[in-house]
Amino acid sequence: MKFLLRHFYNISVFIGIAIIICTAIFWSDLNVLQRLALLNLAVLNFHFFEEFGFPGGFPMFANTMFAYKDSPRPDRFPLNQMSAFLTNWGTAIVLYVPPIIWPDAIWFGLAPILFGGFAQLLMHGIVNNRMLKSVYNAGLASTVLGHLPIAIVYIYYIQTHNLASVWDYIIGTIIFVVWYVVGIRLIINKSFESMDSPYPFAPEEMARFKKPTK
Repeated sequence: MKFLLRHFYNISVFIGIAIIICTAIFWSDLNVLQRLALLNLAVLNFHFFEEFGFPGGFPMFANTMFAYKDSPRPDRFPLNQMSAFLTNWGTAIVLYVPPIIWPDAIWFGLAPILFGGFAQLLMHGIVNNRMLKSVYNAGLASTVLGHLPIAIVYIYYIQTHNLASVWDYIIGTIIFVVWYVVGIRLIINKSFESMDSPYPFAPEEMARFKKPTK
């Protein structure tokens, strides 16, 4: 477990590559929405690595600027290795896997599309960049180059083929908002939020972030 918590985002790179390879192999057996859902899941795994591995720095950013301002124990509060692992892989399972299994449930498919392609773009492209006084932050590249194009193609496809209703968009939005607010913020984060957490980030993980000067 210790190895998994420390390296889940490194493992995610290989998962992402494996998903792309499998998608290519079984391309003709998959419908368009399944292909897009699989590619979206692959990008998500690369997104994990971008935030925590290279260039990384999200743990320190979260605990000193985003989730908590200047945490007294930034290596473990409020975010720590356990909550980061459960949040990220939990999101993959809850939001990104169902559209692969049930591609015809458009509201299932729209949940990760709206979350990754637009909510993440808002956070990384505007909120995080403003906080960092930068034009880039870890996670933005995979969002702009991966999640956003997939989201555009997905929405274009379901609209041109009359597959989506207003209710699909509403339910899809509700799904990802409930997961983020209840699943991530209230259940996962609060359950493992502790100044004495036994799951601190490693020094090298913390060193990947340089706080901007005022």
